[in-house]
Amino acid sequence: MSEPRVNSVLAVDFGSVNTRALLLDRVDGVYRLVGSGAGRTTIGPNERDVYVGLTSILKQMSEATGRRFLDDAGGIIRPEQADRVGVDYVATTVSAGKPLRAVLVGLYPQVSIAASRRAIAPFYIDVVAEAHLEDGLGVKGRLNRIIQSRPQLIVITGGADGGARGAMQEMIALAREAVALMPQGRKATVLYAGNSSLATSAREMLSQQVEVLIAPNIWRDGAVTLKPAQAVLGRYFDGVMRRGKGFQRSALISDSGFVPTARSQETMTAFFARSLNQGVLTIDIGSAQTMLSLGRKGAVQTAIGNDIGLGHSAASALERIGEEAVMRWLPFHPRKGELAQYARNKGLRPASEPLDMRERYIEYALLRASIRFMRSNLSQLARPPVGLVILAGAIFSGAGPGALDLLLLADALELDGAVQVWSDPVGALPALGTLAAVEPEAVVQLVDGQALQEVGTLVRVSGRARAGATAVRVTARRDDGEVIERDIGAGDVWHLPVASGKTFDLRIQASRGLSVGGKRRLRLRLRSGRGGLLIDARLDAQASAKSMTERAVAMLRWYAAVTGQESPVAIPESWLAAERQN
Repeated sequence: MSEPRVNSVLAVDFGSVNTRALLLDRVDGVYRLVGSGAGRTTIGPNERDVYVGLTSILKQMSEATGRRFLDDAGGIIRPEQADRVGVDYVATTVSAGKPLRAVLVGLYPQVSIAASRRAIAPFYIDVVAEAHLEDGLGVKGRLNRIIQSRPQLIVITGGADGGARGAMQEMIALAREAVALMPQGRKATVLYAGNSSLATSAREMLSQQVEVLIAPNIWRDGAVTLKPAQAVLGRYFDGVMRRGKGFQRSALISDSGFVPTARSQETMTAFFARSLNQGVLTIDIGSAQTMLSLGRKGAVQTAIGNDIGLGHSAASALERIGEEAVMRWLPFHPRKGELAQYARNKGLRPASEPLDMRERYIEYALLRASIRFMRSNLSQLARPPVGLVILAGAIFSGAGPGALDLLLLADALELDGAVQVWSDPVGALPALGTLAAVEPEAVVQLVDGQALQEVGTLVRVSGRARAGATAVRVTARRDDGEVIERDIGAGDVWHLPVASGKTFDLRIQASRGLSVGGKRRLRLRLRSGRGGLLIDARLDAQASAKSMTERAVAMLRWYAAVTGQESPVAIPESWLAAERQN
C-alpha cells in the first residue's frame, strides 16, 4: 500500500457566525482527530478578514496541542516539520458571506431547469429568475427579466447531445444580448451545460462579452449527470471566494481551495448512504442557512435555504415560513409582534442565547418549522426508509440533552419507524467531505474513530389510538440480564437513557391499529448514545389539542420527559392569557 500523501491536516470551516478548525493527524499509523478550536468568524460590518479570527483560534489550539501552526509573519507553516511544527495540508470550507445570485436559462422547467437547480444546490446560490420556453414571457420579457435580476451567474442548460439545436441557439442568443446590456463590472459569468454540440458555438457567441464556463451536458443518455457540471461550479465558487476581500489572506494558505460547506456535507451524505446501504439524511441548520441532504442508493439530493436560519436569517425565515407554522409548536399564545421582535433581535445578535424558557420555546419552534419547510424541497423524502439522520449546526452541538434533539427531530421530520441519529459536535463533516478527495482512507479511519457522535435511536409510532390507551409495549434486556418493561400510552413519549458502553436488546409490540415502520413487532439492538432511546407515541396529540391549555400541558410534559425533570415545568398564567380573553 502506498504511503499517504499527507500526515497532518488542518481543516477550517468559515461559518456565518463561527469559524471551526480541526487538527487531523496520523497516530500510530491511523488518522485521528487530535485537536479542535472555534471562535467568531471575523467578517461583517466591523471586521472584514476571516484570517484574523482563524489566527486567534490557531494560537489557542497551539496551547492545547503543543503544535506550532504559525510562522513569525502569521502564515501557516507547511509542510509539517520536525518537533510538531506546521501541517502538511490545509483544507478550507465556507458558508459565510452572501449567496450568489443566478438566473437559470433552459428549455423546459421540469427538465433542464430542474436539473440546473439540482446542480447548483450545494453552492449557496440563490435562483433569482428563470427563463424558459414555457414562461409565457416572449423574448423581450425574458431579456428584461434577466437584466433586472442583476445576476452574477447565468446557467444555460437544455437539449440532448446531437438533438435539436434551434431552441438552444435562441437561449444562447438571449444570454448574449442580456450580458451585452449589463454595465461593465457587473456582467454575469455564463455557465453552459446544455447540448454539447453547441458548446463551441456558445463560447464563441459569449466569450467576447463575459467569462464563459463550459461543462458537459447535464442531461445525457436520458438521465441527469451532475458531477462534471458541479466540478466546474466548484472552481467558479473558489474563484469568487478568493477574490472576496475577506478571504484573500486565507486563500494563500488553502490547499483545497474554498469548498462550499454544503458540498462537503453532501459528499459525506452520499458516503454514508453507500457504505451503510440505507437512506441517510443530513441536516445542518445554522445562523444564516439551512441545508438538508438526502442520500439513497447512490444518488444524493440537496436543498439549501439561504434565507432560512436561526440567527442572521431568523427574520427572513419567519417571513418565508409564516408565523402560523411557528406558532403551532408553542405552548403559549405569542404576544402581538413577539415573534417578529425575537427574530429581529436574533438577526442583530445571532450568537445570543435565549433569555428565558419563553424564548427557548420560540427558538425550538422556529427550528422545527424551518426544517419542515425545507424538507418539502426534497422530493424523495417521502420514500421509505431513512435509517440514519446526521445533525449539524450549533443548536445540535451536543451541549443539550440528546433526547431533546430526538424529540425536536421527531416533530420536524415525522419520519416513520426506527431511526438512528448522529451529530457533528465539532464540525467534522465539512473536513471529512473535503478530505475524501485527498486521503479517502483518512475519512474511513476518522469515522471509525468516532469523529461523529452517536445521539441515540428514535422510534416513532404511527396510526390512531384513543388518548391514554396503550400504544406500544417495550421490553429492553441489557447484556447483564437486567430487563426493563414499559407500556407507553398514546399521546406520550418515553426516554430510556443508555449508559456509555452499554447495549440493550429491544422488543417493541404495537397495539392494534398502530405500527412502527409498518410493523406491529420490532426487534432492535440498541447501543449507547447521549440521547439513549426515545419512543414517540404522541401520534396526533399535539395537533388534536382542543385548547392552548391542553397543548401547553402536553408539550411541557414531553419536555420534562426528555430533559430528565421529575415533573413538568409549571405553566405561567401569562402564557394562557390570550385564551382567557376569548
